[in-house]
Amino acid sequence: MFIKRDSQGRIIAVSKVEQSGFDEQLPTDNEELLAFLSSEDDPENLFRKSDAELIRVIEDLVDILTAKGVFQYTELPLQVRQKLNSRKALRSNQNSLDLLDDNPDDMPWP
Repeated sequence: MFIKRDSQGRIIAVSKVEQSGFDEQLPTDNEELLAFLSSEDDPENLFRKSDAELIRVIEDLVDILTAKGVFQYTELPLQVRQKLNSRKALRSNQNSLDLLDDNPDDMPWP
């Protein structure tokens, strides 16, 4: 990744391709670069986080409304059902992977 720095030496922009003003190249696993890319102040990251939270709210809302009989799950368009099913499967797989704690101090046996 090619980076642009401000006068204090902080990363202010990143580019996948070399261009004017992006004078330094860093590997994609560079800690400073990763910190910049995950910055909370970055509007793009704020939108991504907000979108992820909103998606979860919509999933929960669909579950509640179908459980209350407001509409049937099968009334949703096929593409919507496929996306919801895919996300539920991903979340289920993630939750099943987290069942075992990696910290041996938290284990219930001696």
